[in-house]
Amino acid sequence: MARYGDQVHVNTTTLTALPRFPDPTTQHAPGSLLAPMPGTVVRVAEGLSVGAPVRAGEPLLWLEAMKMQHKISAPATGTLTALHATLGEQVQVGALLAVVQET
Repeated sequence: MARYGDQVHVNTTTLTALPRFPDPTTQHAPGSLLAPMPGTVVRVAEGLSVGAPVRAGEPLLWLEAMKMQHKISAPATGTLTALHATLGEQVQVGALLAVVQET
C-alpha cells in the first residue's frame, strides 16, 4: 500500500481519497437557504414563488422538527430565484430549500 497525494494504491487498485466533511458552502450558490436540521416543511409563506421579491429577515418557510417549528428567513433583500421545498416534504439537514439572489 502506498499513498501519493490524494491517491491511495493498494496492490493493483488505485483509490482517490475524498474529504470526510466537505465544506457545504462551496457546493451551493450564494444566498442558498439550507435546512438547519432534518424535519418537515409545514408552511410556505403565502404567495411565495420563484421571481418574488423578498426582504432581509422575512420568513419564507417553516420546518417542524421534534414538535417545534423553526422559521427559515431570507438572508438578504433580493429576489427568490429557486424554491425547492414543498409543503409536507421531509428534508434532511443541509438540504437546499430555496435561493435568494441579493439585489
